[in-house]
Amino acid sequence: MNSKINHQKSKIDRALALLELDDRFEHMTASEIKSEIVDGKPKRVQGHLLSDLFQEYMENGDLKEGTKAIYRSTLKKIEAFGLGLRIESLSLKWLRSFDQYLARTQSANGRSIYLRSLRAVCNYARHNDIHFSYPFENFQIKQEPTRKRSIALDELRRFMDFPTTPANQKYRDYFFLSFYLIGINSKDLLLAKKSQVVNGRLEYVREKTNKKYSIKIEPEAWTLIDRYSGSGDFLLEAMEHCKYYRSFAHEWNDALKTIGETVEVPIISDNLFAEPVIEKKIKPIIPGISTYFARHTWATIAAELDISSDIIAQALGHSNINRTTMIYIKPNQEKVDEANRRVIDFLLDK
Repeated sequence: MNSKINHQKSKIDRALALLELDDRFEHMTASEIKSEIVDGKPKRVQGHLLSDLFQEYMENGDLKEGTKAIYRSTLKKIEAFGLGLRIESLSLKWLRSFDQYLARTQSANGRSIYLRSLRAVCNYARHNDIHFSYPFENFQIKQEPTRKRSIALDELRRFMDFPTTPANQKYRDYFFLSFYLIGINSKDLLLAKKSQVVNGRLEYVREKTNKKYSIKIEPEAWTLIDRYSGSGDFLLEAMEHCKYYRSFAHEWNDALKTIGETVEVPIISDNLFAEPVIEKKIKPIIPGISTYFARHTWATIAAELDISSDIIAQALGHSNINRTTMIYIKPNQEKVDEANRRVIDFLLDK
């Protein structure tokens, strides 16, 4: 009996070894492998590859290019973790393992972006009557509170007046131009055209949310626009020297972090008899500052001035009022203009 069992096991091992060389093996379930070995006939693998579903979801959904890039990045992570995964093979165990895999290189918030993208595709599959074990019913996507990005008023004033290089001066001016325009997104600012300035207002559609904005250009903003005016169609000259707005935005964020005091830091050597080496480093006034800080800081100062949350929400393009209620309320642009003037005056101590 043992001899027969060993003989049968050897046949199965040989069949498995041959099947592993087949491209289909990665996509087969245990029952499909068993059926193929027992019957001795190739069996077509049934199911839906996640890669196909991701592609279908991106093509059928009304997604912006930036959002599509996130889904493509998510698919790459999934493929790196386990090639050729079918949605029918998803399980809670796999999802937890995938989360642990992401945790090696991603923060909780970074992992949540990938996991939410996967969940959206799974929901799409369910809505299209694809039957599989939905793993998100017993899995919670963890997320940490977003780090506060507002700047204290005294720090912001010090940042504004601190002596710096001409190059950094330009990037700092762009930061405050964003602030004077109620924290306009860097992409919307850099790609703004002169034709979008109508009757002293910047009229634009925010790229991220597709919402219309109309911001009164205050004198402080006009000063900076005139200083860095574009020679062609662009409102500002930044895009005349960069092919992609992200290139300038990257340099912009890096430069903001180099505005601060130069301090001497001793480098301790392992050699006890070596002379200490002094290295000069920049101690930024606002560590971790980026263009996003302008928007958050504007909102924080507005709140400190007791400007109503409804006006702040309207200024930022948010809505903390019930949608049905908003139908009967005409947005008051004059109050938004007044709020922006008060915030700027408070910053400049007028």
